[in-house]
Amino acid sequence: MASSGLGDHKRETSLEIETSLKIETEPSASDVEFLYARITESNLLATGRTAAEGISAWVRNDSGEIEAGIYGWSWGGTAEVDLLWVSESRRRTGLGSALLDAFESEAIARVCSQIVLSTFDFQAPEFYERRGYTSLGRVDNYPAGGWHTTMRKLI
Repeated sequence: MASSGLGDHKRETSLEIETSLKIETEPSASDVEFLYARITESNLLATGRTAAEGISAWVRNDSGEIEAGIYGWSWGGTAEVDLLWVSESRRRTGLGSALLDAFESEAIARVCSQIVLSTFDFQAPEFYERRGYTSLGRVDNYPAGGWHTTMRKLI
């Protein structure tokens, strides 16, 4: 083998990367927001779609305290309910249905074709079933002894 003329010694390169991995049980809001922002950037680049748009509705008492609310978003023709909560004193009064109606109406106005959500067996799967949602799948023993499901309603 001919010599390259650049010297016959091996050149070794080493790249040292320092990392710090630490499990946190209470991450800062800014750290979580950072992750959401990076995932959103990746999703937008991959799909070419605009960012998700929030949907929320709130019921407050005379003191301004929240007694019920719904929160989610629409993105790519789908709306997702992330949170729906009604205070114990206001349950079984139609308030949950009114919130979900408002969310569904807004999703339709945004030309969504479906709404998705997740719930546990001890929350309100029957409530959603009565309103036309169907289970897409179930994870048993989450939490231990219970189950979790993702549901969808075509609109």
